[in-house]
Amino acid sequence: MLIVVVLFWLLAGLGVFFIAMRGGPKGAREALYTESKAGHRAVSVVIAVLCVFGLVVPALVLAANKHNKASITSSGVHLTASEQKGRELFARSCAVCHSLKAANAVGQTGPSLDVRVGEQVSTAAGRKALVLSAISEGRARGLGQMPALLYEGKEAEEIAEFVASVAGH
Repeated sequence: MLIVVVLFWLLAGLGVFFIAMRGGPKGAREALYTESKAGHRAVSVVIAVLCVFGLVVPALVLAANKHNKASITSSGVHLTASEQKGRELFARSCAVCHSLKAANAVGQTGPSLDVRVGEQVSTAAGRKALVLSAISEGRARGLGQMPALLYEGKEAEEIAEFVASVAGH
């Protein structure tokens, strides 16, 4: 469906471009019947080159950048695959209430994890244990009540690893 929409707008844009370059509808009609075949070919080649260039350059840029962006947070911390999954899970449920700079989370209900976890606990293992405890037991601090067991097992571990690695950075 998306391809059909893109093709429609691409063809519509090319049609408008062709008509504009020929001096409006009347000029385009006249050029269609009076211009030589070589002129038609030149216009077709220019349009084809522009289309190819417009598709190839963004594709090359995307291909060159795809490996680095998912594993780097906004604060420059490199994440493991498990921490990347934890970031996705954090964004789904935790970012609504908590603020965490590395996740671009600005929740106001729960405490700031940069302050509470990142600045108050000095070791990565301690930060991870604190987050796992909060996920499994819940908390009655801040402006609301964090329910227990929002995540369990591997998902809770991934969130805890993510928060422990980025909190306070």
